[in-house]
Amino acid sequence: MRRRFDVLDVWRTLAIVLMVAYHFLYDLYIFGVISANQLFSAPLNVLERFICCSFILLAGTSARFSRNNLRHGLIVLGAGLVVEIGAAVAGQTIRFGVLMLLGSSMVLWHFLGKGLQKLPGWSVAAGSGVLFFAARWWTGRTAVSVPWLYPLGFTAPGFYSADYFPLLPWFFLFLIGTALGGWCLAHRENRLLAVRLPGVLTWPGRHSLIIYVLHQPVLYGISYLIWR
Repeated sequence: MRRRFDVLDVWRTLAIVLMVAYHFLYDLYIFGVISANQLFSAPLNVLERFICCSFILLAGTSARFSRNNLRHGLIVLGAGLVVEIGAAVAGQTIRFGVLMLLGSSMVLWHFLGKGLQKLPGWSVAAGSGVLFFAARWWTGRTAVSVPWLYPLGFTAPGFYSADYFPLLPWFFLFLIGTALGGWCLAHRENRLLAVRLPGVLTWPGRHSLIIYVLHQPVLYGISYLIWR
């Protein structure tokens, strides 16, 4: 059974390239080269959401192709921990960033996927869409006093994270991705899915995790040497 689709790898390549560019701008902001108004402008905020939503949707899609989501999830969780430690060394705070979300979602899918795959894909996508907005509304209006609920989306006063994607609501976007993955498997002969694309376009997407882990130390180091 075919488990890779070039068009999805190219989508992931686009997301990883845009992410590298965005993080470079973030480093320029840290070193005072650009202002907060320039970095946190409406167009760049939309771009940042597109990048992160792409990663989450594609991770859910790929979960339908994986033979061992538990192992993959633990690897991504380890990478997320490395990123959080590296950010702390650089003086930044990241708590439950996008890699922690993706790893946790893969582990959850390992246990929940068999049951959810028995449901029609459209119902999983529609139900997850409703639950996404409901969870976003709930977590945004619920105050908690304990500090350890932030992975679920409930934050105590004073909580801060430069990259924060809690399970509620973002796990439901991952589930929408799994429905997309199911559709891809059922329509693998579709012209768009069957197209073969150049390796230069698909290679970054197929190695996105290692690029994600390594790119920011490289960019930060370059920025430090030039603009410190």
